[in-house]
Amino acid sequence: MKHILIPVDNTDPSWTAAHCAISMYRDAGICFYLLPASSLKPIDDDASKTLIATNYNFKERVEALELLIAPHQKIIGLSLEGSFITQVKEAVHDNDIDLIVCTDVFHATHNGQIDAIHTKAIITRIKCPVLIVPHDFKCKPLEQVVLLSDFNFTHRSKATNTITDFVDRSQTHLNILQLQTSNAILTQSQVENKSFLKTALEQFSCSFHSVINKTMDDALQLFVSIHQVELVILFAKNINFLENILFSSEHYHELNYRKKVPFLIIHE
Repeated sequence: MKHILIPVDNTDPSWTAAHCAISMYRDAGICFYLLPASSLKPIDDDASKTLIATNYNFKERVEALELLIAPHQKIIGLSLEGSFITQVKEAVHDNDIDLIVCTDVFHATHNGQIDAIHTKAIITRIKCPVLIVPHDFKCKPLEQVVLLSDFNFTHRSKATNTITDFVDRSQTHLNILQLQTSNAILTQSQVENKSFLKTALEQFSCSFHSVINKTMDDALQLFVSIHQVELVILFAKNINFLENILFSSEHYHELNYRKKVPFLIIHE
């Protein structure tokens, strides 16, 4: 992990995400690239509303972050043109970005703010791991992390390597949680995919669990509460999980994990 991209706007949550990234990644040689939303534009050319960023003191914010970085790390500010998603794609490509860290402000309504629409665009249109930091998250060392999987997809080593690197770095316990609608027996392909994950993760502290006959968000909330989970990992290609757990605005204010637990999105 050497290059981390952090889109920032004129709100405190986006800078909280930057603080969190710096506190989590302390290795020498890491570059944090800040992409300011001062030139934030609509995601699509046909978008009816142009987002105009409020003027804010970017320099002072950066100087505050520079006091937090570890020795032999650095912060680089970017200034790019085009739509928001074009800027992020260009930044990822030109700077060999390993991870994107961004805020998730579902209630954002003001111009110039990076909101759920932009976060979703990053996840679905850019193949780079994304760490989403909610506005109520208190950054601290992680002890319990959960990976959601229905074992319906064949996973590649690139995705599992990203997970093992993260678990190794944070020295956390990894829970693998299967969400089931019934107590059905796993299919042969599910058994094989589960076995692959077991083999890939066998050298780490991990355990397998399942929750049956609950909605996805209720099942995750239950597991997060019982096991004091501090971060959730999702595979980007599991669209069903993304839509129901991360993107759906239904019951948002009732779900504690949506406000306090970061999500790490992994691409194959």
